[in-house]
Amino acid sequence: MTHDEYVAYIRERYSDLFDPTNSDEDWRYLVTIGPGWWPLLTDFCEQIEGVLKHHDELGKWYIRQCKEKMGELRIYVRPAPYERTDVDGFSEWVEDIDPSEPSAAQEMISILREQIVGRANHTCEECGEPGRLHVIDGWYRTCCDRHFQEWQQAKGSK
Repeated sequence: MTHDEYVAYIRERYSDLFDPTNSDEDWRYLVTIGPGWWPLLTDFCEQIEGVLKHHDELGKWYIRQCKEKMGELRIYVRPAPYERTDVDGFSEWVEDIDPSEPSAAQEMISILREQIVGRANHTCEECGEPGRLHVIDGWYRTCCDRHFQEWQQAKGSK
């Protein structure tokens, strides 16, 4: 499966977990992880979909981005935009505002995200085999020994 095919799968299968206003261009940057972590993201989506359905909050939280940063899986989940009435009685749209008190669903999402990131910290981003964090010249990657050697050769390091 190519990256584009995986993104199309996630986009269709878990459409309720992503902002429906995302453009095709947005989707190019929404999921930018390697194939070894795709099963982890799929597992995360499956789990939070269940949590949000259970708490009747499906469509109220969106995955905003899934990427690698400093060799670690990062998954950003934010509240969906919603309409509220301001103090003068006018309605306004609010985006990316966390509730003052986290909901049970939000707490579960945080726990699930921590678990998935913990698993990713020991999973090669390229192939899904056991891996660990490696550093070359200030660049970080979580990968298996084979992909670390390939990376070293590509970088010209020892």
